[in-house]
Amino acid sequence: MKQYFVSVACCFVNILSYCTRLNINIAILEMVRKNDSTFTLAPYNESNFNSITNRPNQIPTYDWDKMTQQTLLGAFYYGYTVMQIPGGILAVKLGGKCIITFVIISMSLISALSPWAASVHVGLLITLRILDGVIKGMVIPAVFTLLSKWASAGERSILVSIVFAGKAFGGVIASYTSGLICSSYEIGGWPMSFYIYSMVGAVLAILWITFVSESPAEQDECTFISNTPNKNKSRAIPLYDIFTSKPVWAIAVAKFATTFAYNFFLIEVPTFFSNMFGVNVKKIGLLTSLPSFIAAVTGLLSAAVADYIIQQKYLSILKTRHLFVVLGVVLSIVGFIPLVVTGYNVLAVEILYIVFFAVHGFNSASVFPNAMDITDDYAGFVAGVTHTFASCTGIIIPIVTGLLIKEQNSLEPWIVLFFLTGGINLLGMVYFIMFSEAEQQVWSEQNDNEDERSGLIIK
Repeated sequence: MKQYFVSVACCFVNILSYCTRLNINIAILEMVRKNDSTFTLAPYNESNFNSITNRPNQIPTYDWDKMTQQTLLGAFYYGYTVMQIPGGILAVKLGGKCIITFVIISMSLISALSPWAASVHVGLLITLRILDGVIKGMVIPAVFTLLSKWASAGERSILVSIVFAGKAFGGVIASYTSGLICSSYEIGGWPMSFYIYSMVGAVLAILWITFVSESPAEQDECTFISNTPNKNKSRAIPLYDIFTSKPVWAIAVAKFATTFAYNFFLIEVPTFFSNMFGVNVKKIGLLTSLPSFIAAVTGLLSAAVADYIIQQKYLSILKTRHLFVVLGVVLSIVGFIPLVVTGYNVLAVEILYIVFFAVHGFNSASVFPNAMDITDDYAGFVAGVTHTFASCTGIIIPIVTGLLIKEQNSLEPWIVLFFLTGGINLLGMVYFIMFSEAEQQVWSEQNDNEDERSGLIIK
């Protein structure tokens, strides 16, 4: 059962990661002087916060224009995207526990320094946000490196889904806890939200270092010392083989497609609700948090079913992955059609919005654990490579939407976006079915001499 403890511990790391990552989205409503009532990027309506006249003078506010605010909110993703592959290399070389220890301590320190950075200059706060993205870009590769040492073939789906559930839980916690803290002027207002998450991080770091092991072998110190370090030092990362591997590209394309659809619904569809139906920001906040929670629940359930199918040998690992990727994609695509046909029926659209996130959870039993199916030693690096493509969607989607949506109340551009998203999702599914595998690859099992002959490597 130790493997489930490790997975739950990684889930808590993911929760804190998303809380510290999303806190700025809430806090910025109180950080910026209320001279522009149209700025509502966080899931809280400004009416939910205390009136500006009730804010104590010692709680600072800043005159940041919209461009500065957008830059501040988006800075994280640039650092996050570029660090996935380097994070995978570091995770393979140093181990998942070491990297995550560094991440917990660093993101807690950045959270504690953020109020000070804001008081010095917004440029310094933006720099911290980029650095925060760089540090958190190592989380996914480190987690996969760690889990690859703990998870058997019949446990990969559920262990991965437990970790990714932290993403949803972190979003829900940040949405409501940050708003509560930021509006509590008696305890310090928005700066206290950064300090509290920092203190939680300090406690988590102590617990992580004390109770989490790098591998099952670490339970026996002698075995760990005699075997594991030597293996890590001698193995090289076969870059050429990995970057030319069809199964790796199958994961990358599928992750890009599924994440594109997920981020489109998470980022842009709330704007669709607002512009087309006049849904208020408070209700949009509920719409953006509840579906993520539902996706986490369906992810856990589908992962448990997938592992049961594999353990009972009803289907092979590969066929099980294909089954759930088809279920997730086809059901979500079916949802696109009535989503557009219903037009201005807001209730139907809300239901379909939630249904999409529910079936998105099936990816926890298909695409997400597949990196560990094809490689144990380099699962973290492969996860970093493939997650790089997925992370790019957070940058691409706002650009594409901005190019297509010229008039806020026009339905036709939204129809194009819905079908574009559905088409990308469908193509990702087809590519994954055609080229994915679920067996350890040759380059994952090769010996040291073969590593050196493979061409492009990192030692």
